[in-house]
Amino acid sequence: MISVGLIEDTDNYSTAVASLLQLSDEVQLAGIWKDAESALVGVPELLPDVVLTDIQLPGINGIECIRKLKMDCPNIQFMILTVFEEDEKIFEALNAGATGYLLKSASPEVIFNSIKEIHNGGSPMSPGIARRIIRHFQPSVVKDGQQIFTVREKQVLDLMAEGKLVKEIAANLNVTIHAIKKHIKNIYVKMHVQNKVEAVMKWKFR
Repeated sequence: MISVGLIEDTDNYSTAVASLLQLSDEVQLAGIWKDAESALVGVPELLPDVVLTDIQLPGINGIECIRKLKMDCPNIQFMILTVFEEDEKIFEALNAGATGYLLKSASPEVIFNSIKEIHNGGSPMSPGIARRIIRHFQPSVVKDGQQIFTVREKQVLDLMAEGKLVKEIAANLNVTIHAIKKHIKNIYVKMHVQNKVEAVMKWKFR
């Protein structure tokens, strides 16, 4: 039997998931918590094999909850079950210790199979989430096998990857903030990204 914990503040959804789990003789519901604060107390006591958690919770969010629980319960497998599919949320969750990421639009069959998959060492993800992650590990715009970045753009990217702010990058390179913003805009276009997080992830894993 796979014991499963659920951290979810929406009653209708938690009831639906609980009903799904109770239909199977392969999994059992260990507990339901409506917020991270109660889960931080209850999960270490029950030590379920798998914990499903939403991201948006009252108080501490699901990602921070995973980060805290993972320190005390390293063997628990955490799977996000949420409506959020933004790149930043995905990578924050994975960095916190989640090994699965499903959207709430997933069918009951997919949720059930994903619980078994994550328990058996897999990393189940909704197709759209997997595609977003793969995109970050693929090359950006290339020409003759080389990424089309100027020397200055590469310098800006390196400093962005170090966590520098725009004004810090400008000071470091001894140019104006306006110039750096223009470089960043060009970088986003070349990399087909929309924000700093996406650009840095692509640059780090190029």
